[in-house]
Amino acid sequence: MLQTIRDHFTGVMALIIIVGIGVALTIGLVDTKTGIQARNFAASVNGEDIAARDFRQIADRERLEQEQKTRSEISPAEREQIERSVLEGMVRNRVVAQYVNAQGYRVGDASVAAQIRAMPIFQVAGKFSPDSYKAALASQGISPAAFEEERRVAMEIEQLQNGLLESAFFTPAEFRRFVVLDAERRRAAFATLDAGVIAGTLKPGEADVRAYYDAHPDHFESQESVSLDYVVAQPAGMAPAAAPTEAELRAAYDANPGRFQSAEQRRARHILVAVGKATDDQAAAKKAAGLRARLDKGEDFAALARESSDDTGSAANGGELGWAGKGTFVGPFEDALFAAKPGEITQPVRTEFGYHIIQLEEVRPGAQRSFEEVRPELLAEARARGAQDRFAELTEKMDDAALENPGSLDAVAKASGLPIQHIAEFTRSAGGEPFGASRAVIDAAFSAAVLEAGENSPLVEVGDGRAVVLRVTEHRAAELRPFEEVRAQAEAEVRAEKAAALAAERGQAIVQQARSGGEFAALVAAAGATLVAPAEPLPRNSPAVPPEILAAIFRAPYPAAGAADKAGGATERGSFDGLVLADGSYAVLRVDAVIPGRPDDIPRGERDARKDILARQTGVREGTGVATDLRNAAKVVIAPGLFEQQDSF
Repeated sequence: MLQTIRDHFTGVMALIIIVGIGVALTIGLVDTKTGIQARNFAASVNGEDIAARDFRQIADRERLEQEQKTRSEISPAEREQIERSVLEGMVRNRVVAQYVNAQGYRVGDASVAAQIRAMPIFQVAGKFSPDSYKAALASQGISPAAFEEERRVAMEIEQLQNGLLESAFFTPAEFRRFVVLDAERRRAAFATLDAGVIAGTLKPGEADVRAYYDAHPDHFESQESVSLDYVVAQPAGMAPAAAPTEAELRAAYDANPGRFQSAEQRRARHILVAVGKATDDQAAAKKAAGLRARLDKGEDFAALARESSDDTGSAANGGELGWAGKGTFVGPFEDALFAAKPGEITQPVRTEFGYHIIQLEEVRPGAQRSFEEVRPELLAEARARGAQDRFAELTEKMDDAALENPGSLDAVAKASGLPIQHIAEFTRSAGGEPFGASRAVIDAAFSAAVLEAGENSPLVEVGDGRAVVLRVTEHRAAELRPFEEVRAQAEAEVRAEKAAALAAERGQAIVQQARSGGEFAALVAAAGATLVAPAEPLPRNSPAVPPEILAAIFRAPYPAAGAADKAGGATERGSFDGLVLADGSYAVLRVDAVIPGRPDDIPRGERDARKDILARQTGVREGTGVATDLRNAAKVVIAPGLFEQQDSF
């Protein structure tokens, strides 16, 4: 089956953009069964090596991503931290892979092939393309055999994970406690001492503003920037490609006639007897056999599906599934469907969902589209390929000219026939038009070779398809701006800082006085704030209260006994607290009553759904625990000098 994926599919590829394949798991696991050995190792895990080359590839990628996020070069200490984190992830992958192998988890070739064929990155026009498959793997330096083995091991690990998820449970007592807390409501009131309003009343002195300016020079630096010359090529500017000949179009059609063959489709109904916690496999099989016997006696399939099918999506329509081709349903279901004859009812078929009884209603044969029908499509593809090829030739010329003549863009402009353009202000932090904040262009403009050595950049691909070569004509380092130039900014920041301090001071005083017996509403009014007291108790997800304040309300201690009167109204004996808000304002709050959630108030269906979610969360924690235990028990030795010192853990 896997060899079929690699060798027995053929076809003419349309324009394909490989967007990348995640290889962290591949690199961590491919040695497990294939016997691929590297000359150097990064670590030994229970006697099995992790290749140093693979470790370095992932660690370098993680480091580059971090530098792009921070827009600065990371320190040696940060680099070591990244490398240790990457290695730890690879070690955990390896010990789990070893465990599932030792426990006998196995995945067949057919399942691996089906998963790979379903991956969108390997598809062209919605269908698996072996050419795309091989090209995508080659771009990452991975062989098909290694990738397929990685998929197999990943699927075996999924078997372990699914087993833990399916076997996890949440006891009734645990669930009741969860509902009591999750559905809890609180009667509360709050007020905000607005730092912005307070700031408007302040007038800091000249000495305060100057002192703030001197203490925070980084707040008042100009942005580091450059002026750039550049030559840019874009696909939209390419001259139209010459039309392909009829012979070329016909050859493209004949090379892959199956591409223009519409697949056979089948229309069917089904009845599902689900297997789950409510119905075990044996009971489901018995029920499915009983339903099949009723159909043999002449009962109407659609009526029986409406009555008995556990597939809520199709039961109301008599089990109707509509038209579907191969690849739509899971394997056993599809095999039975495409083996049946029109009008036939299958015996119960077991899938991961349970037992299915299928009735094939109608078959719609596939049809071959003629050359004349698809000629416009072939013509558009040929022109797109021609434009892409010419664009690739143009950018290759630009790249060569830039590298061969590093001191000037004249050769690039001459080789491409494109003009040299100019950007007066392009900053390290935000870039500038016409490239916006393109990370690739910023990195190129501020690289050592371009910024310090004065060379042309290599060809830089911009995300929208454009390609550019650039050079720096002027560099302006970040520097402290004169005080008079930024005085207004400094004064505004001083006001904001002092206002936040005053808001916190006044808010904390309100909380302390309220806790000592002061009247909360009067204290709030005296501070010039407005008390907000929602009429109804607040649930945890209330949209009526700002999230920061709502979270603080539910963190606050329970009010003292008797904080709510017999009628349920608020009293002044609540629980009081305060918090600094993100904008520097200060919120004060009072909790008057806590109303526990009642499990019996939740509909049974919702309770069951919540139990399943909680059980799965428990299963995830158990899976993490298994991985942690395996990691702790493993014998792991780091290669000498991997982190500039020999290490063992």
